Amino acid sequence: MTTRSGLLPTPPMVPGLPLLGSMLEWQRDHAGFFQRAYERYGPVFSVRLGPQRGVVLVGPDYHDFFFKEVDKRLSVPELYRFVVPMFGDVALASRDPETRRRHVGLLHSAFQGQRLSAYSRLAAEETHAWLDGLGGSGRFELWREMEGLVMRIAASTLLGPEVRARVDDFRPLLADLARGMDFVLPPYLPLPKFIRRDQARRRLTEMIKPVLAERRRRVDGPPDFLQTLVHDPGVGGESDERLIGMSLMTLFTGYLTTCAQLAWALVLLVQHPAHLATVVAEVDAACAGDGRVPVEARLPRLDRALKEAIRLRPVMSHYARHNRTDIEVDGYRLPAGWLTMLCPAVAHRLPEVFTDPDRYDPERFAPDRAEDRRHPYALIGFSGGFYRCPGSAFGMNEMRIVIAALLARFRLVAPAVEPVPAFDMGVTRPASPCMMDYRLRD
Repeated sequence: MTTRSGLLPTPPMVPGLPLLGSMLEWQRDHAGFFQRAYERYGPVFSVRLGPQRGVVLVGPDYHDFFFKEVDKRLSVPELYRFVVPMFGDVALASRDPETRRRHVGLLHSAFQGQRLSAYSRLAAEETHAWLDGLGGSGRFELWREMEGLVMRIAASTLLGPEVRARVDDFRPLLADLARGMDFVLPPYLPLPKFIRRDQARRRLTEMIKPVLAERRRRVDGPPDFLQTLVHDPGVGGESDERLIGMSLMTLFTGYLTTCAQLAWALVLLVQHPAHLATVVAEVDAACAGDGRVPVEARLPRLDRALKEAIRLRPVMSHYARHNRTDIEVDGYRLPAGWLTMLCPAVAHRLPEVFTDPDRYDPERFAPDRAEDRRHPYALIGFSGGFYRCPGSAFGMNEMRIVIAALLARFRLVAPAVEPVPAFDMGVTRPASPCMMDYRLRD
């Protein structure tokens, strides 16, 4: 792979409609569209999504190139213009490289060590409160329950008890914010979804601003992300608008990806009884005297099941960066102004990387096989490089806590109908309804 610019052909273009290109097909089925294009054109191909053109690269070596070129020839903020009305000029959306790196560095440090332990304890408290409300048996809709639980965990761990107490007001506003995302249309068009987005942002700011003011006055506030943010020496002195934007962006990105990935992890595990039995045995062995699994418990089989869900059902349909200049890759020209894109759902099923890639097999990640270690970027469910998801460790902890607590208490029955992927609010989740039966274990 080389990276010189030159007068070379662009990769083969997936055919599409006039003006729209492949936009409609892509919107109907993100992963399926990329998979069909890969099967026809190979690991390097071009797409046209409305007015935007891009090149899709498939495979770990291309992932390595992609993540190493970010902030060099591949740029981040142009791709995040659609979130500026939602969160402002913060983190990945900031056009200033120093601001961007300072904000992202703070996010990485905020999800480590004692802070991570404190967030995990709050997640466990919310999980057990949810379980206590389920009764002895019943049926729940998977996405609705996971979305609600993860929203409460996010409110507690990121914005604190003041916002957690108003979570029922907070959730619909966050949904309006999410549904105002558009990767293609100019973000300030007077469309109804953009109007609702802007109204939601104003109301969320009104909700968080007095909490922020109180936190600025206190050095001994609750052990949540907002407290960390306000008193960080590098970021805490920034404007209320920026801190609120960072808080909302962190909550928004972590909450949506975690609840979608959690839903997939749970349904895949329950659909495979042999693997489920080994995880249940592991959970039972870890249970304390009160029947609960300690948040610090090591659960390697469950961790492998989580990794396999991330491999088979990654919730991010793609990652994209803006080409600052012409780039040559394997004899093709990636033009300046186009996007360079990766597709985890296709890359995670490459047979040269993963054995029998369409089969659910968490043990592929066991120490004696470790298929994800065949290449540093074999798995990209949490992105990669400097901009790798800062909350990935907490996301894994959170999913581990929820599934372990659920399996320790209940016997679960797989959905009668195979769940299909649905793209909603920027993530790929199990389509609703996806009903799961449960009853107390003997």
